Amino acid sequence: MQLYSANLSPYASRARLAIYAKGLPVEIQYPPGGMKSPEYLGLNPMGKVPCLHIGDGHTIPESSTILEYLEDAFPETPLRPKAPGEAARVRLIARVCEMYVMDPLHHLFDQMNPETRDVTRMNALLDELDKGLGHLEHYLSGDAYAAGGDFTLADCEIVPVLFYVKAMGPAFGRGDMIAKHPKLSAYMTSVANHSAVAKVNGELGAALQTFMSGGGVT
Repeated sequence: MQLYSANLSPYASRARLAIYAKGLPVEIQYPPGGMKSPEYLGLNPMGKVPCLHIGDGHTIPESSTILEYLEDAFPETPLRPKAPGEAARVRLIARVCEMYVMDPLHHLFDQMNPETRDVTRMNALLDELDKGLGHLEHYLSGDAYAAGGDFTLADCEIVPVLFYVKAMGPAFGRGDMIAKHPKLSAYMTSVANHSAVAKVNGELGAALQTFMSGGGVT
């Protein structure tokens, strides 16, 4: 199998987290010719990452779908609890992060340039993001990992998003937006000790530094 990825992408980082945590022999590479090349668009017409090539011309795009596929195909190292209530909590945390944290964060990327940003729009998005972090804080387990004592798909979903929240807050004059949320702040410290998280955070940090220095997307 091959995962077409970009280290800068929080979505692709979710898939890499699951692959590393499960110890899967998946080749990870940047899309051949770039995300908008005819070759890659033939594999994924959306022209985005991640995209998992599972053989015989079959591909699976979209990070959440890839995570579920990896769980179904490789159950030996599970990242999804068997108990229905625990599995629902994993899905809920991922959903809250996607809807209430990632959504305003995504729109804030359009406000990165101080010369073109709409300050009113920027502040509204930052307020929305802070409110979303409060929702996520409410549903976090308070244990070492998002949904309890074990690393799960919830961690794969939210770790890359929180990386960007922490990185981007100072750029918009809000400082560390996670620090005001005690459970989130403790979670960021504890989850960083997981080997897969440490690896992905390192990849994200290096890719962001390259991008900010004008080196493009890696």
